Amino acid sequence: MLVITQNGVFREYVRTPVEVFIARQYLGYKKKTDEGISSAKELLYRAGVISVFLTAIVWISVFMYVVFYYTYMPNVTHVRPVHLQFKSCDEQMGVCSFPSAHVQLTKRSHMLMAAQPYRIKLILEMPETQINKDLGMFMVCTQMRAKGGVLVSSSCRSAMLRHRSILHQLMRTVTLAPLLLSGVDEEKQQLQVELFSEFEDDQSLPVTDAYVELQSRHAQVYASELHIQAHFSGLRYLMFHWPKLSAFVGISSNLFVVSLIFILSWYHLQDGLPDFVKTKLVHGLKPENGDDVTKFGFEGKVKLEREDSSQFFDDESLLEDLQHIEDPKKGA
Repeated sequence: MLVITQNGVFREYVRTPVEVFIARQYLGYKKKTDEGISSAKELLYRAGVISVFLTAIVWISVFMYVVFYYTYMPNVTHVRPVHLQFKSCDEQMGVCSFPSAHVQLTKRSHMLMAAQPYRIKLILEMPETQINKDLGMFMVCTQMRAKGGVLVSSSCRSAMLRHRSILHQLMRTVTLAPLLLSGVDEEKQQLQVELFSEFEDDQSLPVTDAYVELQSRHAQVYASELHIQAHFSGLRYLMFHWPKLSAFVGISSNLFVVSLIFILSWYHLQDGLPDFVKTKLVHGLKPENGDDVTKFGFEGKVKLEREDSSQFFDDESLLEDLQHIEDPKKGA
């Protein structure tokens, strides 16, 4: 009997409390573990969704700036070779006509951006021959034409070789003798003749061809090129000379706008209007006497229709007849 009592006391006061304590600790640990796993999964899910949205917003902002840049910014420089042609003399050596060339700028409808100033230059490589030195000044003329040969603009500028004294030429020849003998350098000068300082293309008559003419039969030319260079100002000037700063500002602005649109769209889709705003809207629609909103709106609509209809009926008797017809309907 004493043994049974001792076993019962041991089971009640020692074994059972220990088992209960261990079970509670195990269940509590399991619950915390399950909650931690659920919290970790939810955290990873939210982090993934936020990462996807942030990545999409950033790439959309970058794409918008790139599209704007290539749409707004024109090509900086267009270079076209100029192949001069002339008519040879029949009875003697030399040139019997002014050297001229037709330069096709583009085969498309237009090449230059409208309302954008351009500087058009003719680059001439001329040898330092005695004929060119004795030639002095000569005229360079060009005509900018649209499709069909329509004249858009023309210009003529003077040019000449730069003067070099005999001493200067001798010292230069001696100094550059190895390069001149090896063919790395040549005795020539490169003339840059600015034909147009601020040429703007007409959108209705876009330029597609250029005609160049050297108004001298004695000018000797190695090669020539036509350079069309965009002259930027304002926002284009900033975007061209400070591209990194412009890209940072542009992408940041796009990021702000796109983020605002995403937030407002998400807020609207989640029906996130505050309750006090909804309450204000509902109370604003209710009339003072507590009638139904729909009824009040219907009666107001009928009243407005009556007021508007009075403008179309000049006879007061017709209005009274209409009111008598509507009164029985209300009574019914």
